[in-house]
Amino acid sequence: MFRDTLGIEMELRQMEWKVYLGAQSHLDYDSSRSSWIGDYNDPQTFLGMFTSDHLLSSGQPQNRGPMRQHIVTAGVLYGITDRLAISAEIPYIDSKFTLAPGLAPNAHDLESKIDDGRYRGTLQDFRVNVKYNAVRGPLMVTPFFEAVIPSHHYETFGHSAPGKYLREYHVGANLGRLLNPILPRGYFDLRYGYAFVQSLAGMNLDRNNVDLEVGYFLKPSITVRGMGAVQKTLGGVESPVSPDSPYFPIHDRVERGQYSRIGGGVTFSLRRNLDLYVLIVSTLSGKNIQSFTAPGVGVSWNFQTRNR
Repeated sequence: MFRDTLGIEMELRQMEWKVYLGAQSHLDYDSSRSSWIGDYNDPQTFLGMFTSDHLLSSGQPQNRGPMRQHIVTAGVLYGITDRLAISAEIPYIDSKFTLAPGLAPNAHDLESKIDDGRYRGTLQDFRVNVKYNAVRGPLMVTPFFEAVIPSHHYETFGHSAPGKYLREYHVGANLGRLLNPILPRGYFDLRYGYAFVQSLAGMNLDRNNVDLEVGYFLKPSITVRGMGAVQKTLGGVESPVSPDSPYFPIHDRVERGQYSRIGGGVTFSLRRNLDLYVLIVSTLSGKNIQSFTAPGVGVSWNFQTRNR
């Protein structure tokens, strides 16, 4: 199809999972595409979320009942040059919250229009990302810019709300390298991002995010991965928020979320362009967020094109 329609010769490249992710992250391709199944919307994971505890500002959990969320994301990534690439994606979110048996509804439960124990699905936010591979060598450095724009006006009040309906602009960089000569089969990938978030009620909702992945190739077809993530939000309200507060109607959008998470998994290369991965991610600590342990299974398919 590519040769007949576009005059492009396409060559499939067999890659181990982390090599493939590194090639995408650092623009080592002409054109790349991925497809996958998954449930939880965390960078690298797309896992099934199973959560019931809301961590208050003190860090103490409050269990009002289970929340289930399934997310499928569709996206495309295109290499403009061998250093510059642009990608776009949008997630579809299907979620529900069920009040725990024996608990009386509180003001939040009574005010929410969507926390009725039924799944409700909708598109969330468009994400457009531009990245440039500034440094090539043993240490790869790739700065990025990402815009997050809500796709439409969706419900934002409730445990099962699909998002916060806020514009965001992210800047940051990925750093990655193989761990030669200390650990020849090992690698790391570190990502830092600063998000400029749309202000609401005069609050500074900007945040810092740091994500680290370390992996080891047991063999060409099997990779073991460990992951960690930290988030710090600069401003916002502390949970719980009194129903008498003027911020109560918007508190789900402006909570000052902080967290640290850790996870791990294994990736299996089934064939030259098809990978299967199994992951689990868990919240270590945090406040003003949902706490979860999220297992998941996914697949990835990739190809590369080459001009004649």
